[in-house]
Amino acid sequence: TEVKGVEPYLSPAGYTGEQPFKGSEGGSNGLLISPEGQLVLCQHGDRRLAVMDAPFDAPAAVFKTIADRYDGKRFNSPNDAVYDKSGNLYLTDPPYGLPGYMDDPGKELPYQGVYKVKTDGSVILLVDSLTRPNGIGFSPDEKTLYVANSDGPKAKWYAFDVSGDSLINARIFFSMDYPEGEKGAPDGLKVSKTGHIFATGPGGVWIFDPSGKALGRIRLPEATANCAFSADEAFLFMTSDMYLVRLKLKKD
Repeated sequence: TEVKGVEPYLSPAGYTGEQPFKGSEGGSNGLLISPEGQLVLCQHGDRRLAVMDAPFDAPAAVFKTIADRYDGKRFNSPNDAVYDKSGNLYLTDPPYGLPGYMDDPGKELPYQGVYKVKTDGSVILLVDSLTRPNGIGFSPDEKTLYVANSDGPKAKWYAFDVSGDSLINARIFFSMDYPEGEKGAPDGLKVSKTGHIFATGPGGVWIFDPSGKALGRIRLPEATANCAFSADEAFLFMTSDMYLVRLKLKKD
């Protein structure tokens, strides 16, 4: 807050096991708010999507699993997620939270999937062809799902048409060579009410229009992993390595 600065909120937020975590990314990753107003966490170390079973003003490391498996096999490490208006949850599952990444002996799924967790708890595999699915978000009408792929040699963002419990018409939404010397890769993204995509990537946060045209970039000196709007979209918040950055946005 502006009054108290940075304070711890929840610990542990990711890995809750009794033994020390052996990898480097065991904490929580993507965060979002459920339709019921609860905090939902992509818990890398626990390899699951979970909800904090405590109120916001009295946080506690008590979690309920939303989903942690597909077809009886454990997820790799859920990275980011988004709800649709019906309460279904879409998530990406790269290997970053596994201590050995792709070669981890505990890796149970042969792919890095994009999944849908339906309101009845069932899990559907939507995409198994992306190498490192990461940030994820819907267009305002929820007819299009955007997914960032944080893998080289090019920075790529994909778009899919939503058709019931399937994604169709897969296409590259935007692709570019990595700018020399720039930090960061396609990671978290958010879509504004006007349909513009604010996507973390090389050198900061890239802004795309709904057609896939790059309109500009918010340049940041450190690798930027995620971003979020304030409720009225007057501000954009960005996590840039060790910094939390706030930018006031212009009105349309």
